Amino acid sequence: METVKVTLWIYRTSLSRSVKLLAGNWGIIFAPLAYSVVLSVAAAVFAPFWFVGGIVVTAVTAACASSGLHVIENVVRMGKINLDDFVKGFAVYLWEILRIAFILWIPMTLLSRVAYSMPEGPLVLLVVQILLYVILNPVPELIYQTRVSGIALLSASYEFIVENWIEWFLPNVLIAAAAYLLMGLLNGLATRVPFFLRFFFVASTFGLFLTFLMIFRAVLFSELNGTTRRGRVFRYRTQAAE
Repeated sequence: METVKVTLWIYRTSLSRSVKLLAGNWGIIFAPLAYSVVLSVAAAVFAPFWFVGGIVVTAVTAACASSGLHVIENVVRMGKINLDDFVKGFAVYLWEILRIAFILWIPMTLLSRVAYSMPEGPLVLLVVQILLYVILNPVPELIYQTRVSGIALLSASYEFIVENWIEWFLPNVLIAAAAYLLMGLLNGLATRVPFFLRFFFVASTFGLFLTFLMIFRAVLFSELNGTTRRGRVFRYRTQAAE
């Protein structure tokens, strides 16, 4: 029972801090909108160039992810961001993200080719993809909150999930369900908004939710990483005794 109380205390602490950080940096809700515009332009310009275009679009996607991680990192660590953080972020974690993508791309490409040659291949591929999503879920937070890099990120992510799978996935699953419902609601409300404002309305509103999600994940990860359930119980008791 005490473990449940400790977990709820961590959620409450993380939620409270996330709300404060987002309220003090509300401008970042437009970052996802900016990334979507950049990706749309990149896809429109380079997609016709087939293989080379695919590489460029992948690099642009990684650069946007790098900027997003750097922005969240500064919000959580420094409590504030500026436009310079957003711009510089495109290069901060670019190569790390590309490295991880390449490490995963090789075995997944081979598996795909083998899987689609077997009757149950697509199902096997789906199961592997779900397992990878579960095991590698905290990789974004590991990239900017630890010194781990390269293939060591994969083992560090696995170790984190083994130690904290209940505490980590319970809020993430609930938030994912909320995101699904929110997107449906926004698409319905968008029909009442003038056509030229629909994209901005949906992207900015969902951007607010997505930004909150990433900040919450960052704060929750910092609370869980490097600790054990026993250690968190001790910290909870200490906090309660003060």
